[in-house]
Amino acid sequence: MPSKWEIAQFWEQSRNRDEFAPWLSLDEPCCFACGWFSERWEEKAKTPRGRWGRARLERAHIVPRSLGGPDTADNLLLLCRPCHEDSPDWPDPRQMARWIATRAERPSKQLEAFLAWFAAASEAPEFRDAIASVATEQNAQERVMDLLQVLIRQAGTHFAVGISPGTRVAVLRTAAERIRSRDGHARSDS
Repeated sequence: MPSKWEIAQFWEQSRNRDEFAPWLSLDEPCCFACGWFSERWEEKAKTPRGRWGRARLERAHIVPRSLGGPDTADNLLLLCRPCHEDSPDWPDPRQMARWIATRAERPSKQLEAFLAWFAAASEAPEFRDAIASVATEQNAQERVMDLLQVLIRQAGTHFAVGISPGTRVAVLRTAAERIRSRDGHARSDS
C-alpha cells in the first residue's frame, strides 16, 4: 500500500488531479474532497513528507478493493473520516469524481472547534451575561480562561467525538454559575 506522501505526489502530477484531488497542495496536507486540515500537522513535522505522514487522513479507494480496485496510488485518495464514510463504494470511478465535485468545503480542525464552542455559547446566553458582568475587572479574561480550563478537564468525552455539543453547553453554563457566584468573581476552584 502506498504511503500518504506517495499518494499525494501521484495526484499532484496526475492529469485527473482537478477531478479527484481539487484541494491538494503538497506543502499542506488536506482532505482531497473537502479541504479539511489541522494546523497541528504542521507543528511537529518539518518537511512536507513528514506532514503528510502525520496527517489524520485515511486512504480511500476510488474503486473499492471489494469491487476489484487495486491498492495503488492511482486508485487511492486521502480523505478525512467524514468524507471517507460518506464516499461512494462503486465500481465506476466517475461516480467518485462526481461526488467530490459536490462535496462542501470544511474549515480546519481548529476553526471547527472554535465554531463548536461559539455554537454552544449561543445556547448558553447566561455565559455571555456572566462574562459581561466581570469584563471590567482586573485579570477577568485570565480568570475566566483558567476556570474554563478547569471545567473542560472535568468533562467527559464521547468515543471518537471528543467533547460533545451538550457538554460544551454544560461547561459554559457551569462557568456562568461560578462567575456569578456569591463574590462575583471567576473562581477556578472546583
